[in-house]
Amino acid sequence: MTLDESIQGLRLRVLARAGQVGVSAAAREVGVSRTVVYRWRKRHEQYGPDGLHPKRTKARVGRPSVVAPHDERQVLALAIAWPTWGPARIATQLLQHSVVIAPSTVHRLLRRNQLGTRRERLAVLEHRSARQAGLLTERTRESLLRARYGAKTRHVEASTPGELVCIDSFYIGQLKGVGKVWQLTACDAATSFGLGLIVATPNAADTSRFLRDHLLPAYRRAGWQIQRVLTDGGPEFKAAFDVTCQALGIRHTRTKPRHCWTNGFVERLQGTILHEHWRVVFRRRYFTSRRQIQASLDGFLRFYNQQRPHRGYRLRGRTPATAFGGAIA
Repeated sequence: MTLDESIQGLRLRVLARAGQVGVSAAAREVGVSRTVVYRWRKRHEQYGPDGLHPKRTKARVGRPSVVAPHDERQVLALAIAWPTWGPARIATQLLQHSVVIAPSTVHRLLRRNQLGTRRERLAVLEHRSARQAGLLTERTRESLLRARYGAKTRHVEASTPGELVCIDSFYIGQLKGVGKVWQLTACDAATSFGLGLIVATPNAADTSRFLRDHLLPAYRRAGWQIQRVLTDGGPEFKAAFDVTCQALGIRHTRTKPRHCWTNGFVERLQGTILHEHWRVVFRRRYFTSRRQIQASLDGFLRFYNQQRPHRGYRLRGRTPATAFGGAIA
């Protein structure tokens, strides 16, 4: 008998003694506290005798239960027939057919067959209906095209500059001697052309000024007209901003709540500015005014628009200014 096995046997005897004379008396006999005895009892109730082994705090994990092939087919058939049912509901329904499978086992079978989530099960149902009954939803049609041609679904896209301009606000931080600094960012969905403005705290007046005094002149100089702007539902894009859009003849649309990826063009641009500019320049310079910060941002955006090639599907190696200006690379 090893030392660990001897300790395990002692603990088992203490628990047996505690059942006869009580926990307090058994603890005094072996010279331990009642807390320790209660801890041993809890481990014994939870893991059995293995829980009292000094080096085994829980029972050894065994092999997963084996489900017969015909039972597994019943699980998958129920999951496709009732795609909104969860593992517990499917396990309960299987009891009506004298098939006893734990909900955790049902969940494991569904995950192994790429049916672990409700969305995956509904997608399989859509594909089956599309093939058998010709019932095609827009989402099913897009997924079939992706599977056949490898095409990517683009939720937001534009073909010409000004057709869609994505605008968002970004909190840079609170700088010593300057205060809070925010950045208003605009990204053209067709060309990735970017513009930015530094403000103290973004409000509807700031966003209106950004649209009227910065974006509109830049697009007019390039010969384009802003047709639509896309923003989130923040307060800085309401009230006066809506009035400015109506006065300028610009259509204003908003993303759905908690769907920030819909405005992904400008979100990606803000991430690029953060990683390639702010995290570098704040380690090189000490700013004392927002005017200096604005000059630094303008310098990076000139590099971003005119010298930095983009490898995405929209520009394919060109710079944003090349596409925005209408020239041929």
